[in-house]
Amino acid sequence: MYLERLKKDKILKYTLTVILGLAVCASVSSIWLGIGQSFRIVFGSFYVLFLPGLVLTLVFFKEEEIDVIERVALSFALSIAVVPLLVFYLNLIGMKISTLNVFLVVAFIIGGSVGVILWKRKK
Repeated sequence: MYLERLKKDKILKYTLTVILGLAVCASVSSIWLGIGQSFRIVFGSFYVLFLPGLVLTLVFFKEEEIDVIERVALSFALSIAVVPLLVFYLNLIGMKISTLNVFLVVAFIIGGSVGVILWKRKK
């Protein structure tokens, strides 16, 4: 029992580390990379269309509840649903839609979700 819990904690720790690492790489690459537009499109799409939904699925579902394929599909669906809604609501309260504002909204979603995951893990 203890070994299974320890194994799950290690998997969650590595998953969160990979998510945060990919989020940092994608955000730095999508904003500061001047090599070519294609890298910015690839990493920016990954950052906006996949990462927010992935961390949200980790918040809502435990690792053993859904399969990897279901998690990937839900990640895309949640990202496509949540990011535009938050950006448009921020536009309604007076913030302009710009690259920086969208970047900050996605970073807020990822950071807040990782915070919730860590809080649930300690609890």
